[in-house]
Amino acid sequence: MRAWAWVTLSFAGVVATSVVAAKSPASVAQDTVQVSLPAGNAFPQGPGSDLANQHCLICHSAGMVIRQPSLTFDDWKAEVTKMRAVYGAPLPPESIEGIARYLVTINGRP
Repeated sequence: MRAWAWVTLSFAGVVATSVVAAKSPASVAQDTVQVSLPAGNAFPQGPGSDLANQHCLICHSAGMVIRQPSLTFDDWKAEVTKMRAVYGAPLPPESIEGIARYLVTINGRP
């Protein structure tokens, strides 16, 4: 290969590398979306409804939960514990009893 050809190829490589390096990273626009649930899709107000709305509505509709068979506190507690332990529901362990108590008040047996 002749010397001038080598210089030309080397120069072309430097120019190509410089053009690629000179490009700035692409910017990405991100939109924020806020979703408001209709009033009928929240649990009925009461002690513990905030826990149910915060933790249960991630996977379940309030209507689906309300239509479940009436369960005792121990049964609801076992169901809520199962949601966390088996299905990986992201709820803190200290909220389990509060949710179970609330579920008994809206759909439970003494």
